[in-house]
Amino acid sequence: MVITIDGPAGAGKSTVARGVAERLGLRYVDTGAMYRELTAVALAEGVSLNDGAALADLVGTDAPEGTDLRAEVISRNVSAVSRHPQVRAAMRRRQRELAHDAVLEGRDTGSVVWPEADLKIYLVASTAVRAKRRAADLALPVDEVERSIVERDDLDAEQLAPAPDARVVDSSDLTADEVVDRIVAMARGEQPASEEEEPPFVPGDTFWRLVRPWGAPALRGLLRLHVTGAERVPRRGPVVFVANHQSLLDIPAIGAAQPRAIRYMAKSELFRPRPWGAFLRFGGAFAVRRGEPDRDALRTVHETLAAGGAVGVFIQGHRQEGLEEAKAGAGRIAVVEDADVVPVALHSRNWRPGRSISVAFGEPRRYARDGRRAAVAYRETADELMEQIRRLYEAGS
Repeated sequence: MVITIDGPAGAGKSTVARGVAERLGLRYVDTGAMYRELTAVALAEGVSLNDGAALADLVGTDAPEGTDLRAEVISRNVSAVSRHPQVRAAMRRRQRELAHDAVLEGRDTGSVVWPEADLKIYLVASTAVRAKRRAADLALPVDEVERSIVERDDLDAEQLAPAPDARVVDSSDLTADEVVDRIVAMARGEQPASEEEEPPFVPGDTFWRLVRPWGAPALRGLLRLHVTGAERVPRRGPVVFVANHQSLLDIPAIGAAQPRAIRYMAKSELFRPRPWGAFLRFGGAFAVRRGEPDRDALRTVHETLAAGGAVGVFIQGHRQEGLEEAKAGAGRIAVVEDADVVPVALHSRNWRPGRSISVAFGEPRRYARDGRRAAVAYRETADELMEQIRRLYEAGS
């Protein structure tokens, strides 16, 4: 058996992976420690962290005795070492040699090192919880550690993407033993009774069931919706709706035009008035911090899609009249997530009673990196989706 446990720094991977390996009688392979040891060796020997070939030659070299692999200087530099293709190739070869009857722990073990693993876990926790845990381990201020975690997450964005078939486990409110119990049960094929009896609950479902019977027909009539392509929307399974954004009516318009309950990203400022924020969350919306990488929001996207839900993303990031700008974040979600991606074109600007809103759905498809660098794949996919939206938009003009 091979089990992979991936996730960001501070999610509890090392403690949990050791516990799972011990419980199941498997070898424990800490791939992150291998990169840390290589970083320590490079720093000790004065090898340039920009020389990928020289660093790759050091793979397998033991760090000086007494080296603290969790030292802050190593944490700050390990991403610079691991980013080199030569280093990662050499490391993967060594890690695959060790990956037999083992629990592999790291950041891309399920997606890159051993994609054929029997069980893939993606362990997550909120940024605040992760920082608190690491600060306690390192005896450092929480704020300082949180900044370091955010910076490293940004550097390691490509490796942080979970494997499409990974099972997400949130350790924020669980003890290490509880997480180990859950993963061991998965490895043994023992699902909790509640998971066997009903599908996972997706936030917003209750609101949708209450509102849809009367809300959708009412909105269709009030907004005089003109809908094309609704039959293209998959009725089951994970779906990402990627749309242009012209007015506040876009969300109810898409909701009334097709049968799926959709969770939307909404700018964090909207959640500040507490009553309104509570209403948005009840409806399934979740906050995203615009203008910066928001790992918690991306985790929410992944968990929603992993549960078979639907997510709505406005590709322009904010309301715009034209179709000039496409944010790469929409392309990232399309590439990283194993979900059907449906382009949506909306004509809703300057709506008033007596005018109609048009909603056009394109053909669903799935995207992949296809050997491209992550940043290039995200950018090109976002541009491709915008072009599809533009064609739908112009056809409905």
